[in-house]
Amino acid sequence: MQANPSLAVVDLYLSRGRVRAEIPMQGFTRLSDLFNNTPGDFLAGWIRLASIATEGGAVRRDLVVRLADVRLVRPIDEVPTPIVLDAIRERLPARVVIDMDDWQVTGDLQLVDRIRWLDFVTGVRNRFVSVNNASIRFAGVADPLECPFVLINGARISALYEVA
Repeated sequence: MQANPSLAVVDLYLSRGRVRAEIPMQGFTRLSDLFNNTPGDFLAGWIRLASIATEGGAVRRDLVVRLADVRLVRPIDEVPTPIVLDAIRERLPARVVIDMDDWQVTGDLQLVDRIRWLDFVTGVRNRFVSVNNASIRFAGVADPLECPFVLINGARISALYEVA
């Protein structure tokens, strides 16, 4: 099945659970660009209700979510972005632990420059941050969720530290 390049299927993790949604890409090619440049406080899309199937497939219901209430964004079905060699910058990987509410994310940040963590957290407080090779632990859940890529809401970071 060919994915629709104008839609991304994501799991949105909110304070009270997870919502599987189809999100219009609004002309962006990367989820991080979409979440960091959406005007206003809300993002619109559709909830995917696979449990209510019709002959045409899953039922979709309108969804509006407050961006500030989104903790994590996990891509489920995202069309890969073509690599533009001129846009590639050398990155410095840093393995970090990020505490957010009742969740803890361990993963790799790809930094353009080495900066103090206080400056980093201050700079991303109103942005969604890309984390690679993420292991997400939820309070009360024994097994972590392993994700090759996840976006975290910088406004929800309560602590961050680098691991050796």
